[in-house]
Amino acid sequence: MSVSTSQPESSASPTVPLLTTVISVFVLFALLALTSKMEEFEVLGFLVPYENYISVALVVLLGHIAVQSGTKWVYIVVQRRMTEDVARTIRVISRLVGYGLIFSFLVSVLTDNAAAALTMGSFAGLVAGFASQTVMGHTVAGIFLALFRPIGIGDNVTIGRNSGIVSDITLMHIVLDSENEVSLIPSSTVVSTVLVKHKESE
Repeated sequence: MSVSTSQPESSASPTVPLLTTVISVFVLFALLALTSKMEEFEVLGFLVPYENYISVALVVLLGHIAVQSGTKWVYIVVQRRMTEDVARTIRVISRLVGYGLIFSFLVSVLTDNAAAALTMGSFAGLVAGFASQTVMGHTVAGIFLALFRPIGIGDNVTIGRNSGIVSDITLMHIVLDSENEVSLIPSSTVVSTVLVKHKESE
């Protein structure tokens, strides 16, 4: 008899990864604050020339732990509300954002210029925004639908000119199943148009 290995993660408590994230971030900032004041302690004076390298190591190590545990928490929370595919997609997006913040922080540490990190982050954001405006629009709308759940699987709805039963909900689109066809409605369309939920006939 085979035993599934995917259930423990889906049924796990989100408390542990959330606490791990909070503790990692707290310890990171506490150690960075201590690192910036090493010259005030005679015992740590020999480490002053390596201050930037120590800061980088701390950011990479604790930042990685924070991102991994934080995205695991996001995955567990979203999976309880939505489907497995949606949870995985949001986890990937969360990781990209988390590692992007770590990269920007590393730039500010290595260059001793926070403005440089902000400028690089803003430029990268603009490039990514223009390159994937449509995709990101659907994704953000899909996240909104996942969090607020205005419709659910099995609902009989009308979105624009399309009517049917909601058979699937992903970040990119809503799947409506009618008698004659299956319609894929972009998530951004669901958010920006009138959504009608039909009552069940008694």
